[in-house]
This record gives sequence, C-alpha cells and structure tokens, in this order.
Amino acid sequence: MSGGSVRVTIDDVARAAGVSRQTVSRAMNDKGDISEATRRRVLATIEELDYRPSAFARGMRTQRAGTVALVLPDIANPFFPAVARGVFDAAAARGLAVVVHNTDADADAETEAGRAIVDAGAAGAIGFFEALDDPALAALGRRVPLVVADRPAPDPSVATVRTDFRTGTHLACEHLISRGHTRLGMLDGAVQNKPERRQAFLETNPGDHVVAAPPTVAGGAAALRSLLARHPAITGVFAFNDLLAIGAVQALRAAGRRAGDQIAVVGYDDITMAALLDPPLTTVHTDKYELGRTLVEVLGRRLDGHPAEHRTLAPRLVVRGSA
Repeated sequence: MSGGSVRVTIDDVARAAGVSRQTVSRAMNDKGDISEATRRRVLATIEELDYRPSAFARGMRTQRAGTVALVLPDIANPFFPAVARGVFDAAAARGLAVVVHNTDADADAETEAGRAIVDAGAAGAIGFFEALDDPALAALGRRVPLVVADRPAPDPSVATVRTDFRTGTHLACEHLISRGHTRLGMLDGAVQNKPERRQAFLETNPGDHVVAAPPTVAGGAAALRSLLARHPAITGVFAFNDLLAIGAVQALRAAGRRAGDQIAVVGYDDITMAALLDPPLTTVHTDKYELGRTLVEVLGRRLDGHPAEHRTLAPRLVVRGSA
C-alpha cells in the first residue's frame, strides 16, 4: 500500500494484524501490557503497510499520558483564547501539557482529532465539538476520558460543562422588553448542537422572527438586513453571539441608523471587543476563563476515578449602550 493515494489509518493496521486499535497504540508506545509476539506482529504490519500516524498524534505522543487534548472549533474567534487560557492555567497546575486542535467545526476534522487523541494515548480530551453527532461523540467518550463544553451530554458517561444558555437568553429578552421593545428578532448562529438560545428565545417570542447565519461579523450584518427586510417593525434584536451582534451594529451604521437609538441590539458572550464597540454592546456575560478552568477540573476528577459530572455556569447581563 506504500505510495498509494489513500492514507493508511490505525484501523487498517488493526484489521491487518487481527488486533484492536488499542493494541496497535500500545505496540507503538511500547507499553508492556501486550505480549512480545503481538507487539512484533503489529510492528511488522505497521512497516508492511507503511503506516504513518498523523502529525497531531505524533506531537501528543511525545508527552503521552501527561497530555490533554483541547478541541476548538475556531481559534480565531475571540471567545476561545480566553477559554484556552483557563485550560492552560488549570492544566499546568495539575502537571498536564495541552495540545490544541482546531477543527473549523467540521465533522471530518473532529473525527480525525478524536482518532489522533486515542492513538496518542492522551490522558483525556476536553473541548467544543460542534459537528459530531451524539453517537459518534459517545463512542469517543468510551475510548478516552472526555469532557464536552456547551452542549448536552451525548451519553451519561461523558462529562459536560455548560453555560446556562436558557437563563442567559431570557435575561437578554426580558431586558429588551423592559426597555419597551415588544417586537423582537433573533440572529441565530446556526450551530447544529447548540439549540438552547433559539429555543429560549421562542419561548418568549413565538413566531418566525429568527434568521440563521454563520456566527461571524459578516454573518451578523447579512442576517440583520434579512431580518429587517422580512420584519421591518422589529425594534429589538438578540444575537446568538457577540460577533453576530457586532455585524448587526455595523449593518445599522451603514444604513444610517444607530444601535440603541432606533433598534436595540443584545449579544452573547461578552468578548473583549464588545465593550469597545460604538455604542458599547449590551451582552450576556460568560466567564470564559472559568469555563476553561472548570473543564480541566472536571476532567481531573474523571482521571481520579470519579463518575462523569455535569456542571452549569451561570451567565449575567452586562448593560451598555446598544440596548
């Protein structure tokens, strides 16, 4: 198979050698819980098939069980560096190294990251899995200690740390209504496994006043224009995240309107640039550092033999000039 166009995977090696993926990983890592004959057979199969682990797996294997994988959907999104700082600080306190894997919220990339984590024999994995469905994520959790962030548990054995999005959304909508905005619309980030904000918005505001868009500044600008074209009477807008809200504020400015005067805008997350916007953005604050720190804490308890925990962090509303 050497020189072929299809990369040989650890599953190919396991099938050819008649062993499990875990046994292949043990043979590659020279662990002593397999027989010498099995180890030689696996290594011979690896050589025959010209198997080359991914660069990500090789990098993790340099620290083996002292390494934790952090899976992020978009490292350029300013929400995630603050989370990562909490992860790095908490991991360092436990003597763990952290390897970051950016997936662009792509199911194939998340699957490949999961395979690499298992192949590398990492201590555990934490992070944001935006695209994998529940069965695939539960299967990963059966192979490595796993804590997922900001989505429901795919299986009771998989630990979670989540923000209370329902409460946060209600805080945003109640604030808008208290300011006299009874016709509300939502810019939804269209993230597959994060429906709570849309559901909570519709509890307060039933109807079709929701426009889905990529959770980016450009997505927010386009979604705001679409929302107002469909529902011109709207005077209050709730956005899935701050990037969408910032795009909405920019679109209003381009149309000669100012957020907070004619149309109120509320975001979610309270990223650093929210306070620097003109006008400053009213938003629901998520403690991103605490989220990262708690992810490591919960994983640490799993590594210490405790059952999977499910933690929820409370949000709070930060009122500024946009609403």
